[in-house]
Amino acid sequence: MDLAMAQRLVDRRKAAGLSQEALAAQLGVSRQAVSKWERSESSPDTDNLIALAALYGVSLDELLYGETAGDGNGGTEASDETEETENSTDNAHCGDKPLVDISLARGIHVIDPEKGEEVHVGWNGIHVTNDRKGEEVHVGPGGVHVDTLEDDGHSVHTNADGTVTIDGETFSSWKEAHDKLDHHGKRFHTKLGRAWNKFPFPALIALAYLVLGIVYGTWGMGLFLVFLIPVYYAIGDFIDRRRLSKLIGSVYPATAIAWFLYMWLCLGQPHPAWVILVTIPVVGALMHWCRKQWKHHKQA
Repeated sequence: MDLAMAQRLVDRRKAAGLSQEALAAQLGVSRQAVSKWERSESSPDTDNLIALAALYGVSLDELLYGETAGDGNGGTEASDETEETENSTDNAHCGDKPLVDISLARGIHVIDPEKGEEVHVGWNGIHVTNDRKGEEVHVGPGGVHVDTLEDDGHSVHTNADGTVTIDGETFSSWKEAHDKLDHHGKRFHTKLGRAWNKFPFPALIALAYLVLGIVYGTWGMGLFLVFLIPVYYAIGDFIDRRRLSKLIGSVYPATAIAWFLYMWLCLGQPHPAWVILVTIPVVGALMHWCRKQWKHHKQA
């Protein structure tokens, strides 16, 4: 799908005052599918195109090609367009300068192509998107909706009745959500995983460092205890989710950096120990590829 059509889908959705999640619910598809349409990564099938055209009140030609078929009301449509143009204040898009559109019908619309940000203030609320970071925020009568489009992002929606929906799961309050999620919004699947991640392990490491330094005088070597902190939480994530690639992707960099610092600071052999640092992005990319393959395998 071309970029022009993808932008039309974005404009039509925002003009209708819908978030990606709300549109997905009406069409019976996933929010990720809507996101891919609007990023020109995939195209809606015929059924979804027909549903979109009906939802937005336009023809398929207008949705696909941005063209309106001439009819008996053509003069009226042209008059409406002229009136809307007169009520609109447009700043020409020169280079990477922000584009601002203000009209009574649409409200205030600001696009900053340099930062990849877009802000829309209308009758249906406030809508902010950042395409580069894959973030979307909508504040309207239905509550507050925060959406991130990254692989490990989360969908957060504060409903009008006070309930909170995170990644499709509804909690009665933020307190209940906090009790079942960590501070990054990650859902715990097991009680052991929740207990493991809530244990104050960094405080224990700080205490151990002080004891080793005071009793044995190992202030320098004791600093290597810091590398146990990311390892501890990576193990907790593995206990809770059983994702081996995430465990390796977190433990390997900490282990490699700790080993290099030991070889350099303690043994005075930074060369060729530095080679281990080069392998960190390689292992990270390999683990990312493994996760992608596993997702494709599950969806197949």
